[in-house]
This record gives sequence, structure tokens and C-alpha cells, in this order.
Amino acid sequence: MAETSERVTVRIPQELLEKLKSIQESKGTPTISDTIREGLERYIEMNLPPPNIRKVVVDLSRQDNRQLEEFVREGGSVSIDDAVRAAVREYIRTRIDPSSAVRIRRESDSVPAEGSAPP
Repeated sequence: MAETSERVTVRIPQELLEKLKSIQESKGTPTISDTIREGLERYIEMNLPPPNIRKVVVDLSRQDNRQLEEFVREGGSVSIDDAVRAAVREYIRTRIDPSSAVRIRRESDSVPAEGSAPP
């Protein structure tokens, strides 16, 4: 079954159009229409999430984003979304149970050589 679509005409300022073109080029989106369509889909997801889910948008610096992408590429997480969700869960858990932060810190400390005194 073919998907139907409707043409919508919208006037936007030149500055916004230039920003959209920049996004199109950086993402490699085939057309400006595809870029706008993708943006509208994300806008709708953010404003009409399923009733059991609350969406949160996180703005990251380019450096943090690159590090997160590298973390996923190296197999540290299934996806960027999954890594962010896990980090937020861990952050909340340590805030609710501060003693868990001590356990985490101890687990990440280096293990002493056999026969040596623990740190």
C-alpha cells in the first residue's frame, strides 16, 4: 500500500532556511524537504510521547557528543540513547542512595596486588 502525503507550503525566514541547509549538508539528507520532515517527526515525538514515557532533551557539547559516539562504537553501549539512559539512571540512583556512590567508587578502584595491603 502506497503511503500518501500532502503538500504544505510554509514561509520561513532566510536565516532559518540557511540553518536547515547546513543541517541537510552535515547529515547528508537528500533534500531540504527530507530534513524538514525529519525535524517535524522529532518535534512531534517530543511533544506527543507515549503516555507512559516522558521525553527529556539533553544538549551536549560537540566534544561530549564525540566521546559518547566513540563509547558506543567501541561497544560500551548499544546506542547513544541507551548510554544516556544508563548514565541518568546511575546518577539518580547515587543521589537517592549516597552510599551506593561509595560502592561504585570502590568497585572502580584498582585491585591491589596479591599480598599487598588494600588502599
